[in-house]
Amino acid sequence: MEVSQYRISPKQLRRMIILETGSIGCLFVTLWSGERNGILTVMMAVIGSLVYGGILMAIGRADGGYFSMTERSMGGFLGRVIWLIYALRFAIRGAWILAYAEHLIRETLFEGSRFMIIIPLMLVCAYAGLRNLQGRARFVELLFWWVVLPLVLLFLVGLWKADIINVLPKEPIQVRELLVGDYRLMVLFLPLELLLFRMSALEGGNQKAWVAGMKGVLLSGLWLLLVYVVTVGIVGLHWGHRSLLVVTDAMELITIRGGGMERLDILMILFWLVGTVVTLSAYLFQGQQLLRRTFPFGSRYGVATLWMTLAIVAIYFSFESAQEWTDWYLRYACVIDFPISIVLPLIIWIVYRFRSRHERRLRQNKEQAVKVFTGCLLLVVTLLGLTGCSQQASLEDRTYVEEIHISPIMGGYEYRCTLAYMDKQSMDTLGKGENTGGTLEQGSGQDKSQSGSQGNEQSSGQNSAQGNGQETTSGKASEEYTATAEEIDDFNREYTRVTGSVLDYSHLQGIYLAENLYQPEAAEDVLEDIREETQAVLSTPIYQEGLEIGEQKKETLGDWLREIQ
Repeated sequence: MEVSQYRISPKQLRRMIILETGSIGCLFVTLWSGERNGILTVMMAVIGSLVYGGILMAIGRADGGYFSMTERSMGGFLGRVIWLIYALRFAIRGAWILAYAEHLIRETLFEGSRFMIIIPLMLVCAYAGLRNLQGRARFVELLFWWVVLPLVLLFLVGLWKADIINVLPKEPIQVRELLVGDYRLMVLFLPLELLLFRMSALEGGNQKAWVAGMKGVLLSGLWLLLVYVVTVGIVGLHWGHRSLLVVTDAMELITIRGGGMERLDILMILFWLVGTVVTLSAYLFQGQQLLRRTFPFGSRYGVATLWMTLAIVAIYFSFESAQEWTDWYLRYACVIDFPISIVLPLIIWIVYRFRSRHERRLRQNKEQAVKVFTGCLLLVVTLLGLTGCSQQASLEDRTYVEEIHISPIMGGYEYRCTLAYMDKQSMDTLGKGENTGGTLEQGSGQDKSQSGSQGNEQSSGQNSAQGNGQETTSGKASEEYTATAEEIDDFNREYTRVTGSVLDYSHLQGIYLAENLYQPEAAEDVLEDIREETQAVLSTPIYQEGLEIGEQKKETLGDWLREIQ
């Protein structure tokens, strides 16, 4: 069936623009805006998006729509080549989004197998891709307020914590750098290219279509601007332009303290993932529509959806990590993808206009020129495909850490962990005094910080297991594991080697530092290791050993890392 046979309302189009453009765009607006004149760069990009969206809407609404215009001006074979170029580009974008979604899930929600994450994601997106345009518009309309409203409210609340000084330009404005940054951020508005294929299905006249499209583009741009101001205002310029998950880091600092699933930022990440899935499924849906026009699939939605899904997954394995994907995609989008998104529709529109007026005179010259142009584009885009493989992470038994006490010793640190839960195998192994290089203790569960860290060094070969069977105030026996290591990663690996279990810091309630370590300069290395090598959240409190609860300062891991930066 032709897409134009399905109708969508201006309100549905506006919400599709906001959700698809804003969800993935907000995650990269701080990373790609640049450290110089970042706020001005974002504002320029919002203005540029209005021009970009206006061009696409004008072409998509003209002369029966983009599908009709292309197939009437380019003919059968050439039209199929153009649809294949679009499908390949959409598959590359979908693979990039899939890589980032998988990275976001593994870093914040579930550190599991790569396939256990991407397979459910692609099944959900494939199901959404089976719908027609009208059904998809209703699906997005249903999810709109459940995704956009919580995220916008979260960052509006975060405005009170943002330092506006971090956002304001600190150096003289250079026009060249401003324009370069504006162009780089236009990559975030590439989902607007889907307007080419939707404008012909929009109900109402040209004025309603134009107003709905412009409102959607403007609101998505303002959403990006809000996220930039709050994120950079909280974490600062340096942090904001070097971390792949900087927006989620800012969400952790906005929300309440604590660990585990009860954290508010976890719910926000889940909402954000829904928006990311909507954008990914949009590319999958439009790709299968194009494949049905390119190959003889007829009206079989399922076959076209399957091929598009397999293409996204295959391209996804071109790079090992989300960081590699993001670095490559920014270069590819700036050099190839974004120029194609403007040049190709303009060429098709110009060819169509000339052919409509002078069809007989231009027929012979036009076909050869456009074939060479599109053939070159197809060759360049095809050569970008790379292959790769990845190592799968395996599911492991977990031991949950409630508190960690750190004291500097000769050649490293002494780590003493209060364990909230320990599986039976780990307790048996450590309790038997096997070659663990550490000490397992069972105590009253009271705050060990009262005693401080007074030179309780121990050899890496020392083994002991002792317990008095006392209970904590919550009624549960607490276990403590103590060992020395140069870095937290060595400490974690040794525990895993001996017990077969891994230490999980997602429920960490506090980091206790010895008195001579309780200052940012001294604790810089150990705190950065904790952030990079564990699942400790930025809102985790930091305490000084030996002080009463009322004497402790209200400082968090995020506060110290920001001061270190």
